[in-house]
Amino acid sequence: MTRSAELLIVNGRVFDGRLRTASTAVAVRDGRILRVGSDAEVLALRDDASTVLDAAGGLIHPGFVDAHAHAVFAGVERLSIDLTPAVTVEETYELIRAGAARSDGEWVTGGGWSHELFPAPTRHELDRIVPDRPVALSDAGHHTLWVNSRALELAGVGADTPEPRNGHIHRDEHGVPTGYLNETAAELVGRVVPPASEAEMSAGLANAQEYLWSLGVTGWHEAILGEYNGKADATPAYLRGIADGNLRSEASGALWIAPGLREADVPALVARFVELRERNAAAGFDTSTAKAMIDGVPHGETAALLEPYCSHGDGFAGELHYEEDAIRAFIVQLDAAGFALHLHIMGDRGIRVALDAIEAARAEHGAGPRHHIAHLSMVRPEDAARFGPLGVTANIQGLWAAPDPAVVAMIGEARMQAGYPFRSIAESGAELAMGSDWPVSPAEPWLAIHVAVNRWAPLPPGVEAPPLPAGATPPTLDPEHQALSLEQALAAYTAGSTELVLRRPGRIRVGERADLAIASADPFELPPAALVSVQTAVTVVEGVVRFQR
Repeated sequence: MTRSAELLIVNGRVFDGRLRTASTAVAVRDGRILRVGSDAEVLALRDDASTVLDAAGGLIHPGFVDAHAHAVFAGVERLSIDLTPAVTVEETYELIRAGAARSDGEWVTGGGWSHELFPAPTRHELDRIVPDRPVALSDAGHHTLWVNSRALELAGVGADTPEPRNGHIHRDEHGVPTGYLNETAAELVGRVVPPASEAEMSAGLANAQEYLWSLGVTGWHEAILGEYNGKADATPAYLRGIADGNLRSEASGALWIAPGLREADVPALVARFVELRERNAAAGFDTSTAKAMIDGVPHGETAALLEPYCSHGDGFAGELHYEEDAIRAFIVQLDAAGFALHLHIMGDRGIRVALDAIEAARAEHGAGPRHHIAHLSMVRPEDAARFGPLGVTANIQGLWAAPDPAVVAMIGEARMQAGYPFRSIAESGAELAMGSDWPVSPAEPWLAIHVAVNRWAPLPPGVEAPPLPAGATPPTLDPEHQALSLEQALAAYTAGSTELVLRRPGRIRVGERADLAIASADPFELPPAALVSVQTAVTVVEGVVRFQR
């Protein structure tokens, strides 16, 4: 005898994680999908205790799974000084001023400031706002730190401080640090900033979870677990959230491989990671992935390129964060130990070096864990064609696949236009997953899907663009050859990410976990340029409605 359903979603259109189907309704019981079909077929499972949700013609789809997020510290930042809402210099200053007044700690911390508003920020601006306490604020990309004079003083960073490898201390004409620190230079101050406590991280995780539910995100992959740039290891927050039942979404995490790891130290790292994986798994937390930043970012001229930066006349092409022999060693040895590699790579040289190492691992061990490369801003065509044959998943940040004037200044228009070759990688036979890199960029999946499909980015709220001529479109990145279809992009952010980082099917099928979202419209009925208007109306996590707009 068929049992009645606890939750019925009707009057929609079902995207099952891979395909838009003819079904219009879904029934849920005990956290699992009980039936998928027509409204009549699903309503037949209704009884007096059932809850019925009207999708109002919107798309019913698997919950989004963010394959690359820093949820704990995004939440911590949201609870401290979050500068991402600021669209003017004065708004940024006001948020800093208000945050400092709220804070009773020694340090004033936060992040999310915009390079467009502050192309070269200085300590003097912060000194005027907070003259007597140290201030350290990450940029929106979290590869740069803006600090005041007191912070530099406490960190012992001055005119005689040498440049760190893979980092840059911006200085004035007298050689004195200006308070603007890139990449590893940020760690010079980051290491003296008091890390968030376990209680603060747990509060940040709770805040992040609730915010992600409002976007239809029902699971995610924490992209760094370990001490990083002055931040504490977020693992205890996850273990606590699992133990006390407050973490209702599914999450996995990646153990952090610190830059500069030497080849000789790889066996010890692998042994330590195996121990951590077993310990975390016993507590219900999957950490069978290892994360490495193979290079930096084009904005800071720290991505490793095959040809020099346009902005340099000395042939400088960036640097890898590890020696090539070390990269090959940790990829081959972690592959043998059953770890998936999650690799941050922005430059085309970094892509090639990593693919060569993965190819060596495949030659030595055969098919193995699903390694994934995130960002993919610069990939040569011959390397894009290698993803599928090597079984490497493209962990794409769809929101980034749009023209960026700051990057053009660094790498030139031709390399910018050839960037983010998502379709070429897909055509190689590679699987696609999608993530946001939140809080580096916004966590809104529909915004990322819009850009992946259209290859142009809407302006942030409050920012107005000059009017375009009649019939003109915003500047784009090769949409004719590299845009994804809506079906591909939505599949990547649902089933693709779920299969990659949660290691289960992310489909709307009978018996599967009922992690679902209802969109405010059916995006398949909208023109592509209108995808940005779609919002999440309802989010369901394991059969329970966690958000309703």
